[in-house]
Amino acid sequence: MIRYVLAVILAVALLAIAVPAIDHAATLNTERTLDSDLAALDEAATSLAATDELSPDGHPNPQRVVTVTLPTRSMTTTGVDHVEIVPHERGDFSTARYVLEDGTTRERTIDERIVWDDPAATEPVELGGSGERRLALTLRADPDGDAVVVASEA
Repeated sequence: MIRYVLAVILAVALLAIAVPAIDHAATLNTERTLDSDLAALDEAATSLAATDELSPDGHPNPQRVVTVTLPTRSMTTTGVDHVEIVPHERGDFSTARYVLEDGTTRERTIDERIVWDDPAATEPVELGGSGERRLALTLRADPDGDAVVVASEA
C-alpha cells in the first residue's frame, strides 16, 4: 500500500515539474512559427517594393501571397491572441506585433510600410483567431502616385 502512495506522489511531483517545461516549449514553438512567417512577409514586401514597378491603369498590380499561421492552443503550441502590422506614419517601415494567449508579446520591424486594403489609408493589418491566413501583398499607388504595399485577404 505504501508503494502505491509513493508512486502516486512521485507521479504528481514529476508532472508538476514537467508542466511548466511543456508550456514554455509550446510558447517557443509558437514564437518560432510566427517569427518565421513574419520574416517571410517582410521578405515578400521588401522584394515587391524593390523589384517591381507600379502597373499602368488597366493592368494587374504586382503581387506576392504570404501565408501566416496562427497556431491553436495544444500541448505543443500556445494559442495566438492577435497579430498586427502597424505602418509608421513617418517612415517606410512597419512594426509587426503579436500577442499570445499566455500574454507573451513580441515585436519586430518590417522593412516596408504595409497598409490594410487602401493605399490612401494608414489602417494596420490585424489578424486574429487561429489557422492559416493568406495575405495578398499588392503594390499600388497612393494619392501622390507613390508605391505602397497594400495587404488584403487572399
